[in-house]
Amino acid sequence: MPIAQIVVGIDHSDRSDKALRRANQIALFHDAKLAVQYALDVGAAERLRGLIERVALEEAVERTAAVLGSDAASYAVDATAGRPFEVLRDKAKARDADLIVLGVHRRDTELLRLSGSTARRLINVAPAPVLVVSNEPADGYKDVLVGFDDSEAAREALRCVGVLAPNAKITIVTACMIPFSARRAEAELIRQFESETRGMIEEALRDHGPRNVDLIVRAGEALGVILDVQRERKPDLLVLGTSMPALYRQVFGGGIVDEIAADPPCDLLVVKT
Repeated sequence: MPIAQIVVGIDHSDRSDKALRRANQIALFHDAKLAVQYALDVGAAERLRGLIERVALEEAVERTAAVLGSDAASYAVDATAGRPFEVLRDKAKARDADLIVLGVHRRDTELLRLSGSTARRLINVAPAPVLVVSNEPADGYKDVLVGFDDSEAAREALRCVGVLAPNAKITIVTACMIPFSARRAEAELIRQFESETRGMIEEALRDHGPRNVDLIVRAGEALGVILDVQRERKPDLLVLGTSMPALYRQVFGGGIVDEIAADPPCDLLVVKT
């Protein structure tokens, strides 16, 4: 997938400034167009919507110019009243976006688990991969960690990494869950599960994956394994694929993607099929 259209959400915070700079960096690298979208929930002030949007647009134009400076990709700025995740979804659909970028939510993780952040809500409905920016961009992504389980979503995530970060070192992490709870501490059984899983993943990568990647296979629950490896490797970018329907995730409490998106330890790219 080429990257030709990027939508980035801003809210005039330092967090969204990081996202804007990262989106601009990606747009420059790929010669893509950038749609800068300021979304604001007017709440009870619906009657003042037109005035609020006009003033918000003026501020968004000024802030975008100040943040990007002279080294800016081709961009357009818009300000729309509405729920941020819905505004970004609609803008991405209208622009046929290849990537949606936004900053992390404020780090009130208990609140986020109850109400859901903009990123988590957007991931459920986004028509394109969602990049949640946590760190200040210094350069293009150099060290990428990809959670992989040989699903179509995971394979699509790998393809996206090849486009977004073609020069990065890629590490793939796979968790294998031993189904027999009473025997999960047996070293020989762990070795067998990890060895068999490694063989399966290596075979899958020969058919679908990039060459010259590091592969880490560990027995354990997927969320814990991914976060453990992230802490050890400290990648620039963590990439996850998901095919779980939004309604299922909302009813049954989400999953790995939702847990990590609530408080990402580094930049997070989520690819949904």
